[in-house]
Amino acid sequence: MAQIRDTIELLTKVLRENGTSKLKAEMFRLAKFNNDDAVGPFWKLLFEMVYFLRYKTIDDVSVLATSELTTEELVVFVKKEMQYMGFFSRDFASLPMDMTRGSRDLLLAFGWVMCKAGIIDKFMENCASPLAEDTSALYQIDTELDESFRKRNQLSPRAELNPTQKVKYLLWLNGKLRLSLRNLYTVQRQKANLTHKIHKSTEGVSLTPDRNHLSVLEAYMLRHPELLKKNLQLLERDNVRLQNLLLWKEREDIFWKWMESVLDAKLVEIQQSQSRSMHTPHYFVSQEGVDKMEISREKLRDAIVKYESIIEHLERLWDIKKSEVTQKDLDNLIASIELEISIQRANIALSMGNDPLPQPISNDQPRWAYVRPSPLKRQSIGSATMPPGGGQSGMASLSESMKHNVSDIKNEMSELHKLVDNLRSEIQNKQDLYQSDLDDLADKFDDVVCIPPMARKIP
Repeated sequence: MAQIRDTIELLTKVLRENGTSKLKAEMFRLAKFNNDDAVGPFWKLLFEMVYFLRYKTIDDVSVLATSELTTEELVVFVKKEMQYMGFFSRDFASLPMDMTRGSRDLLLAFGWVMCKAGIIDKFMENCASPLAEDTSALYQIDTELDESFRKRNQLSPRAELNPTQKVKYLLWLNGKLRLSLRNLYTVQRQKANLTHKIHKSTEGVSLTPDRNHLSVLEAYMLRHPELLKKNLQLLERDNVRLQNLLLWKEREDIFWKWMESVLDAKLVEIQQSQSRSMHTPHYFVSQEGVDKMEISREKLRDAIVKYESIIEHLERLWDIKKSEVTQKDLDNLIASIELEISIQRANIALSMGNDPLPQPISNDQPRWAYVRPSPLKRQSIGSATMPPGGGQSGMASLSESMKHNVSDIKNEMSELHKLVDNLRSEIQNKQDLYQSDLDDLADKFDDVVCIPPMARKIP
């Protein structure tokens, strides 16, 4: 236990030396047990880690951001950046925006970032020697002069210039850029000459084995001894940082084993929550209702078992017979079924007297059907037999029957004409309706021409 505490203390020291906010080792223990007191510090630590990975440093801007950003903005930013890096934990993504809970998920996310991004290795890369820094950082720049230079070189608003003035302005800018490039080239050559002069004059004196002269920074510090003390302090601080980083490399296995225990605690919590959710809820149902449901369940089970046996029997019969049945046998069977259906329909029609059996209406047929007129009796023209009684009375009855049949035919023809007229009017109404719908639809699309098909004359 003491060993893991010392390791975590070392980790907090490494983080603090590399710019993060101060974090106590106790917060790691609280986060392992999902204590809410560790939520805020770990959100801040994760923000600093994300900031470091993006900008390669933890500076005053990150400190200012943690104080200026609201709680919700900081949480949203960290979640978004973690997803960009590939951390797709559902529990982490569902953490509340007010930083009230979820310290264990934050600790696991911190461990994932350390392992995935190699935070410690990046800290080591930043521990470079101050002797390798640029000499321009040692010179003070007149801020007032720099501000006036920046204001003087601001571009005037081009919206207030006419095209001729804009062209002249761009030509002026082009000439100024070319002049600046010439000046830069001259300064670069002057710098190279001065650097060569320093290298030539210090030849034979070196602080590093890879060259036989002093660098510009080394020569500058020899001329200004007060800067040497400052750089020695920087070197001592970097040496301490490197020693702590190397010591962490030796002890990091202890930390990762402890992180495995944190992950085990998380998995145990998930299993417990799943077992609680699997408990059967209690419903307040009377005993009578329970008995009825039990009886219904038994009946349903018996019916399922019974029909399962029937289905299995039919499947076995089909497996046996499907190889014996040919396509011709199936066609003959279908034809016999259709013949039987037509015979039954005829028998039903005869049993109903003169009222014919209505035909079934399919989806492809119109919703109206023509019903044949009543068939003529034996005294009709279609029958070659004379009605009983013969003589004039028979001829009179035949004539009367023919007149009656002619009137029936005329009535049917008039009904048919009416039906045709109704159909024509309905078709015309449908055409008008569809035409209006097409016009409305065509108005909704630009650069589209709707060409209707050629109209067909209704016979």
